[in-house]
Amino acid sequence: MTSVWLIGFLATALGIGFGGGVAWSLKGFQKSIATIYAFCGGLIVGLIYFEIGPESIQLGDWVIVSLGFLAGVLLFELLHKTFHRNLVMTGNREKDLLLHTALLLTIGIGLHNLPVGVILGATNDTSIGMSILPALILHNIPEGIIMFTPLFLVGLGFFGLVIVSVLVALPVAVGASIGSVFGIENPLLLAFFISLTIGTMLMITIREIFAESIKLSSFSYCFFISLIGYALIGIYFQVI
Repeated sequence: MTSVWLIGFLATALGIGFGGGVAWSLKGFQKSIATIYAFCGGLIVGLIYFEIGPESIQLGDWVIVSLGFLAGVLLFELLHKTFHRNLVMTGNREKDLLLHTALLLTIGIGLHNLPVGVILGATNDTSIGMSILPALILHNIPEGIIMFTPLFLVGLGFFGLVIVSVLVALPVAVGASIGSVFGIENPLLLAFFISLTIGTMLMITIREIFAESIKLSSFSYCFFISLIGYALIGIYFQVI
């Protein structure tokens, strides 16, 4: 029987990579950084509200969710200060901002994938485990779109897409290995990690994405575009 960690890894990489392919196909429409940022901000908020948030609440209680969220906010502040002070990658402010945002999103999605992998490994021989696999593919497509959009804007190619997809899928493989051996010993710990992801990604949306889009355009325009992204991801999760 194929190892659950390998199945989870491949399913996640496929979903992330497919989302990256969608982002790549939209390159010709990426004329306005403000529009792209606002739209991605709406996608992220929708992803949190319709998928990641319910996962956390289902596994834990409001105290754990709140503590995890606070830890995610603090983690973002630490990473934000470190990247913006020490990481000058291209010498171009706009490109550096896109790279910083993409790096933070990659870390946030990777953190979320670790507890998802644990759940997959622990439920491998159940009907829940079987239902998680197609969900991994479908639910990682919007994450791939969100993550790869800023990367493609700074010139990432197909080889880079493959490498990043593999890196983001690795936490699922690690988590699935842990879950298959130890099971879900402490669902509250998983809830904490997922809530940490929520705090980190929400701060990325507010501080890195939405704030920058407002600087380049107007609040009303960016809010409207964000609503479109939020509505589309809501429809997507309703359909799947």
